[in-house]
Amino acid sequence: MEITTVEQAKAGIYKWLSENQHQVKEIKDENANFHFEIDYPLHTQKRQRVIQPKEYPGLVVILNGVSLAPEHIEKLTKMKEDKREVFYAEIRNTLIFLENSYDMNMDEQGVAKQVQFSYEVYFDGLSKTNLFKGLLLNHRTLLYIVSTFNEKFGIPVLPTTSAGQDVVGRA
Repeated sequence: MEITTVEQAKAGIYKWLSENQHQVKEIKDENANFHFEIDYPLHTQKRQRVIQPKEYPGLVVILNGVSLAPEHIEKLTKMKEDKREVFYAEIRNTLIFLENSYDMNMDEQGVAKQVQFSYEVYFDGLSKTNLFKGLLLNHRTLLYIVSTFNEKFGIPVLPTTSAGQDVVGRA
């Protein structure tokens, strides 16, 4: 099926996610023609977003991200700037040739606070295969970031949550 309209893209994506038993929640977003939040991996508390931004006709963006643990931010802050840049360069060199994109959100001192991942697909390439490829690439990139920060700085103490509460991603 060729997808040429926002309505076809929305219906197709919703159908594919539902067929695979994902929890699909539609988010109100004035900047998007549609914005879904889903559980990925399936039946976990991890979330990804599938968005069709009004500003970019014919484009679907799959988003995922992670906030760095306060312990990791503290250790990054204490690192000398040149050592921190070497660490970031190792991450950049590993991720540069992936088919998805990433963005490290830094503070004024150059300390990373969050890392966001995106996979973009235009309507002419939108298929169930490409949707799930984007979700998988973003998830693998998230796992890479979490394990890289944990290996460098140790595994952070995660906050406890009550049953039914969302768990915020941490690296």
